[in-house]
Amino acid sequence: MLRQYVEQRVDAVAYRRLDELFRDGHRRGLLPAPPELLSEITRGALEQLLTSQLPRELDWTSAALLRATVGTVLYGAIHSAHPGIDDEQLRTVMPTARDDEQEVGP
Repeated sequence: MLRQYVEQRVDAVAYRRLDELFRDGHRRGLLPAPPELLSEITRGALEQLLTSQLPRELDWTSAALLRATVGTVLYGAIHSAHPGIDDEQLRTVMPTARDDEQEVGP
């Protein structure tokens, strides 16, 4: 039951917002890759990370893993489409996600 609740919260707090971010970036021409592909890559990577030992080995929170995963996907997608884009420009594209209890941002 707890797992189902956590999955629902991750979907509501993270994945739906990321889907919107990817669709918006694609519409604006910032992300040439299909937004559905970026969503699947991000979901798959994050789900694999959360069930692996890596978070404990790195001593990272779920929020930190999410930021790193999304940042890596977006950096690759944006950088390959727009050579010369830097980390500061990437951060302006990535909005902060807001959870009920705390804000999670890059």
